[in-house]
Amino acid sequence: MTAAAVPPKDEAARQVALVRTHLPSVWRFLRRLGLQPDDADDVAQEVFLVAVRKMDVMEAGHERSFLFGVALRIAMRARRTQKSRADRTDAHFEIDDVRSPDPSSDELLSRKEARGLLDKALSEMKPEIRTAFVLYELEQMTMIEIAALTETAPGTVASRIRRGREQFQSAATRFQARLR
Repeated sequence: MTAAAVPPKDEAARQVALVRTHLPSVWRFLRRLGLQPDDADDVAQEVFLVAVRKMDVMEAGHERSFLFGVALRIAMRARRTQKSRADRTDAHFEIDDVRSPDPSSDELLSRKEARGLLDKALSEMKPEIRTAFVLYELEQMTMIEIAALTETAPGTVASRIRRGREQFQSAATRFQARLR
């Protein structure tokens, strides 16, 4: 009887018998080839999936040699994959050396809180003081550039920057007092 003529019930029984009979020896073989237990489990499963698909070409009485041949090829592929993965992963790197350059979630939260405090402090300033303060302290413009931009005398710009600093310091002190 050919494999196509084997009734489905008999085919399932043959598959179960194949796995029950040969799984322990295939697994031991894979371990002896150097695979870790978890990897041997995975490769053994793959071996039997191949075997079940190819039951029709497997010669009766030669199942063990067929399974070991499949196991050897899959194990060699698995070991190459592991070696390739290990080669791509430089083992001398510490986890701190490969961190993302992006800020951490704690840092992002701190920045958001700081922006909120800055916005609050700036909102308490008069517009002309806020403009001079922001242009000088945050945008790094010179007093001469600010004077030209706002069409204001340099002395007035200097005075506004000084008052902006005082107001900002006062707001920062108030915020710190609230946090305590």
